Formats: sequence, structure tokens, C-alpha cells
Amino acid sequence: MKKVFALLALLACAAPSGLLAQPNVDPAKVLAAFSSIIKTGGGDFTVTVLNDRTVDLLFGTSPARIAIRTRARMGTILYIQGVANKEFELKPDVTVVQKGDTIEGKSSSIRHFTPEKVAKGETVQGMAEFPKKVNLYDPFKVMMGGQTAEFSLNPDDVREYGNKDPK
Repeated sequence: MKKVFALLALLACAAPSGLLAQPNVDPAKVLAAFSSIIKTGGGDFTVTVLNDRTVDLLFGTSPARIAIRTRARMGTILYIQGVANKEFELKPDVTVVQKGDTIEGKSSSIRHFTPEKVAKGETVQGMAEFPKKVNLYDPFKVMMGGQTAEFSLNPDDVREYGNKDPK
């Protein structure tokens, strides 16, 4: 039994270092490369494009991590999070506009990401899943609640910190 606990402790210590394929990658830099801010009437919310690395950083050891990562490979998923700086009515309808195409997202709530009144100080977390892949090499806009976040990702970051090679 002691050996099992020792092995689990060793794996727990080693797991975070294995989250990113490159040992010298700053997790904050990876998240910043795939994130933008959307300013709503209720606060500023971070919108992050989910890929292998951002999913691992945001969802760590969550059992849902593998399912989210798989779905993000098949389409595009945006993770939206923030704290309400005042009471407001959240409208979680999320769309992406790229090269004239508008793609409607399907929202799912983790916490208060439903059409409801959100109290000041409440954490808002949710995801918007899109049926079509967004080309990360081309600029695109994310719209939610009448506000826009713009993404113009660095091609080097997309290559470097995008999905892991399936080797």
C-alpha cells in the first residue's frame, strides 16, 4: 500500500511538468497567446481558444479535460471566464465572425453562463462550442452580448503552442 501511495505522489509531482511538451514554456504566455478580453456591461471577461495546451492548463487534472480536448480538436471551443463587476443580465449567445462568415456557437455553462441576472462579484465560466473550425491563422472576432473581442493570433504561437503533434 505504501508503494501505491509513493507512486501516486510521484505521478502527481511529475504530471504538471508533463502538461506542456516543451519544458521552458511559460503557461501564462501560452494562455495569453490564445486569449482576448471582451468588455461587457457587467465586466471584462477573458475568452480563450481551447486547444491541447490551453485545455491542460485551464482544466489540469479534471476528469472532463480529455473530453474537452477531444471536442476542441473536432471543432472550435472558446472558454469564457470572468467576475461580474456589477449586477447585470448575461447574454451568453456567442458568435465568431471570420472572413465574412458568421458562426453561431452553442453555449454551455460551468458557472452562471446562462441567460440570467448575475450578481456583482459572481464568477462567470462557460464554453461556446462551434460546429466549424476557425482558422487560427486568420483574424477573427468573437461577439457576446453585443460586444466584441478581436483575435489576431501570431502564426508562430499557433504552430508552437497549438495542438500537440500526435506522434
